[in-house]
Amino acid sequence: MAARMGLATTLLTMNLDQIGQMSCNPSIGGVGKGHMVRELDALGGAMGRLIDATGIHFRILNESRGVAVRGPRAQADKVKYRSAARGLLEHTPNLRLRQGMAASLLWEAGTQRLRGVELLDGSVLPCEAVVVTSGTFLNGRILIGDKRIEAGRAGEPASTHLAEQLRGLGLRHRRLKTGTSPRLARASIDFGRLQPQPGDDPPRPFSFFSPGIPQPQVPCHIVHTTAETEAIVRENLPKSSLYGGHIEGVGPRYCPSIEDKFVKFPDKGRHQIFVEPESLETEEIYLAGLSTSMPPEVQLRMVRSLPGFEAAEILRPGYAIEYDSFDPLQLSRGLAVTDLEGVWFAGQINGTTGYEEAAGQGLLAGINAVRWLREQEPIVLGRDQAYLGVMVDDLVTKGTDEPYRMLTARAEHRLGLACDLADGRLLALAREVGALDAVALAQVEARAGRRERHKAQCDQAWVTQSSPFGPIAAEAGVRLESGLSLSELFRRQQMGLAEADACLALLEGWADGGSGWDPILERDLLLFDLRYAPYREREARLLEGQRGWDQVRIPSDLRVEHLQGMSREVLEKLTVHRPETLGQASRIPGITPAAVTLLHLLIHRGRAPRTNSDLSP
Repeated sequence: MAARMGLATTLLTMNLDQIGQMSCNPSIGGVGKGHMVRELDALGGAMGRLIDATGIHFRILNESRGVAVRGPRAQADKVKYRSAARGLLEHTPNLRLRQGMAASLLWEAGTQRLRGVELLDGSVLPCEAVVVTSGTFLNGRILIGDKRIEAGRAGEPASTHLAEQLRGLGLRHRRLKTGTSPRLARASIDFGRLQPQPGDDPPRPFSFFSPGIPQPQVPCHIVHTTAETEAIVRENLPKSSLYGGHIEGVGPRYCPSIEDKFVKFPDKGRHQIFVEPESLETEEIYLAGLSTSMPPEVQLRMVRSLPGFEAAEILRPGYAIEYDSFDPLQLSRGLAVTDLEGVWFAGQINGTTGYEEAAGQGLLAGINAVRWLREQEPIVLGRDQAYLGVMVDDLVTKGTDEPYRMLTARAEHRLGLACDLADGRLLALAREVGALDAVALAQVEARAGRRERHKAQCDQAWVTQSSPFGPIAAEAGVRLESGLSLSELFRRQQMGLAEADACLALLEGWADGGSGWDPILERDLLLFDLRYAPYREREARLLEGQRGWDQVRIPSDLRVEHLQGMSREVLEKLTVHRPETLGQASRIPGITPAAVTLLHLLIHRGRAPRTNSDLSP
């Protein structure tokens, strides 16, 4: 994004051949995660276009539960994805790729005035701003049974020098853990005994700007663990890295290992495993849901206990991986490291898990690094603007003591965050930062304009018994004694999708073809807009009051520890979290409304102590 915004940018990576490597499940999106990918796409991110170009299995999750919470998901051809990602970067103006390992950050004075990044070979990359996206490589350690391997992921070294420098600078850090599942040989699986899971037909692209899905589509499959699987796991728990005492890091709550599943959910008789192809070009199959750190021989017994896997062969065993992360409470709302000038953190270094969460932070950190260099205010997305805003606010306001994963339940304003409307919702921001080129902007504006025109048509069209819409309404059981607008008709619960389609077909220009216009999707979005408008209007009124707190900045030199009238708990929370605004302070667990009001009063009256001299008698 920095290169797209016009700055000379270098992407430093340990191995150029591993750009875009999917070291865990080769899939993109899902519920919550899919929302972020579409928001990334609306802001010029590449992930949506890459998965559309290389995806081999697309599904809309939660489709029956409504527009607000449904999320797209796709299985990637990981070989093609990696190639496409590198190709895109190699053809990006202002971007230079460089292979090497970062050893340390260099400043001119203490941690002020960043001047470059020193590599392990002693060379220096000069720069004025840097975004650190270290993944699982900082002091990374792979664990399989009782074996420990210093590595960032399988086949690649750990980054120890940078990790030690960041620790030495006094940043609060912790060890986190994640894991991956074994990969199997396709020919060794009896797919006839598995439950097929076909993709959507036709597949719906992730990106607002993709012309279609070019790759052949293949099904995934589902299998369930058995009593034998559970017996093998329980019998060998002491051999697991996790339960054998070899792991100190905290693992992801919402993506537990198979060992955790059987130990923490003993009442659940079986667990679902997704059998997913990794590529059309290789024979590897990924078992999503079977993440494990058991020894290879135990993993083989576990796999062969699954129906249809009696003769399965493991090509790559699963493993757990521990790594350093740093407390995101040390970041500003723009993801800059508070005490390190010119440095931004993004991804797993901040305690998140997942490709989508990392990509979202990387995009925002890149934008804000550029804006800092241009002496502009950082972009801070509100919780009511985007799931990306929810994620960043959660991290820098509440922190996390376990790998953070995006869920729709984290977004309290999700009625206004439907992923299919992300392009229009973030259009103004895309314009402001220059995220989209002229062609893409024109596409978004055309869609937004067409939606507004059709909504106006619905407001203006009058439905009576003698109007063209009358017979359709009567068939649905709607009484038309005095008439009503088409918008009001669509709000009636008797109006199903078939009746709505019939009415919309009568509107001028609705059914016309054209690039990027899907009548079925647009019907869903229109009905969602009309039927949930009262709820969203009520929420908007509530939000107005909350936004007022977010506009009140807390002075950066405020001496929180000496505030009068605050409880010890509140003072401790303010000291650790260091909120930038009253709104952010109000979202910190343990900060009471009374404390926020008192803090506001002290700031307003100018009585809050800011320096040591303010405290002298």
